[in-house]
Amino acid sequence: MIWKNNNIPENIVAEKADAWKTSKILTRLLLNKNLVEKKDVERFINPCLEQLRNPFDFERMEEAVEKIIKLREKKQRIYIYGDYDVDGITAASFLVLVMREIGIDTRYYIPSRMEENYGLDKKTIDFINERDGKMVITVDTGANSIEDIRYAQSLGIEVIVTDHHKSTKEKSDEEYILINPKLSENYKFKYLSGAGVALKLAQGIYRKLKISEERLYKYLDIVMIGTVADVVPMIDENRVIISKGLQVLKETKVKGLVYLIRYLKFQNKNINTTDVSYFISPLINSLGRIGVSKIGADFFIEEDDFKIYNIIEEMKKTNKIRRKLEKKIYDEAIEILEKEERKKDMPYIFLTSKNWHPGVIGVVSSRLSIKFGVPVILVAIKNGVGKASCRSNNGVNIFNIFKKMEGKLVRFGGHDLAAGFIAETGMLKEIEEEFAEEIEKLKTTREEKILEVDLELSIDEINEEILEDIKLLSPYGLENQQPLFMDRGVYIKNIEKFGVEDRHFNGIIEKNKKEYPFIAFNLSNEIEHKNIKEKFDIVYYPEKVNIKGKDRYSIKIKGIK
Repeated sequence: MIWKNNNIPENIVAEKADAWKTSKILTRLLLNKNLVEKKDVERFINPCLEQLRNPFDFERMEEAVEKIIKLREKKQRIYIYGDYDVDGITAASFLVLVMREIGIDTRYYIPSRMEENYGLDKKTIDFINERDGKMVITVDTGANSIEDIRYAQSLGIEVIVTDHHKSTKEKSDEEYILINPKLSENYKFKYLSGAGVALKLAQGIYRKLKISEERLYKYLDIVMIGTVADVVPMIDENRVIISKGLQVLKETKVKGLVYLIRYLKFQNKNINTTDVSYFISPLINSLGRIGVSKIGADFFIEEDDFKIYNIIEEMKKTNKIRRKLEKKIYDEAIEILEKEERKKDMPYIFLTSKNWHPGVIGVVSSRLSIKFGVPVILVAIKNGVGKASCRSNNGVNIFNIFKKMEGKLVRFGGHDLAAGFIAETGMLKEIEEEFAEEIEKLKTTREEKILEVDLELSIDEINEEILEDIKLLSPYGLENQQPLFMDRGVYIKNIEKFGVEDRHFNGIIEKNKKEYPFIAFNLSNEIEHKNIKEKFDIVYYPEKVNIKGKDRYSIKIKGIK
């Protein structure tokens, strides 16, 4: 791992600190994020709802909103069709709640990952038609094909597709209302999550009806959870959604979240994006991956205490199953790779099995991609069909690769670095061969990870002012990473390893007779052969934690030498 220092001349830092009225440390951190104008700095450190873009910048948003309002006036029923992951579940739940809030007869349909296809299909359209649905709005997903949309239209069902995956426009897209930032010429922010696009549609409805958007934003915590889970860039509108959504979560109006926060013992905690990613999202996601997907939406919408309690119990149960399955699949994949030595030197990993659960291979793909530093495709095979989850890195856009081999796939979708496809097993060999050719063209190499260090700061200098400065830069995520500091000559002691394969460790870190608790994820191998009595150099991130009712400074180690 390479440590790279960001060195900005001190005179520039001093000049900007004076102009911005910020501390030198905060100024340096802002400059490292390429913020150089005062107005950009102010927008960044003070995200507010007024920064959200105009929903009517989307082509055909006006038309979509008018059709929805017309059905509201006629008291006709609308169905929200969501995907079965956290982003899709939250997008659907949010739209149901905010549309019911203003008197629209709204119901929802979340498909089963194991039993149904990805995307709106004829079977679901028949289900909606039989229940007198006059419109279907998809969120975080599209339809299987234009034929399915035409079929709905032939039954008198309006179709509005809100999505954020598809990045190539087709001629048939003109036949229905499509709201997708990646395909919009006028909407300038391209990286909304599925829940984020649902928010824009809701904004359009409320603005057209001249209804206070405060009634809308009281559910912003739901949109925030979907946005965090989808790992979109933490900039522009996403930054506003997440920062304001975290504030709403503190006084959430969603009864399911009240109970879940209580179960996680987060009542007195300042919940951040890490808590959402590692504790809240996995519980919701487990229902879509292992259990009954629709229950995930029920969780956000249900008001009955007993039903909510049962949903959370189901979450806990399915999450335990998910963890066991993930470990089993990960161990099997590692075993295969160890047996086939050639795999370790390949610029990608492509593995298949009839024993794997398709609902959990995505997480394992991600872990393998991080471990080996290459794109990974895992395929779960059942009844002659392979369902694949794929994760990438090093700038390899796997979505574009699958687009090129569209003819070999039954279906595909996803993002640049996280995608999936369904294919007949007889096609898997050809798919791997074409994937290998595309990777070879890109000349993918296992690049050594680079840690961008913002500045050197001794851990014994950490104080409240520095932590408050750092807090202004949050929430953190893709394209807005936590600021990292470097310190030299620290001691570590009381080391305890934990996690799968003892990959993580924690203990006490000491510098100039000051001690702090620390935690280091995925770094156990870095201390394996070192003398613990020696001094270490570290790259770290400081934070405040509550230990046994007392606030303490804590250190997250990101690199150690």
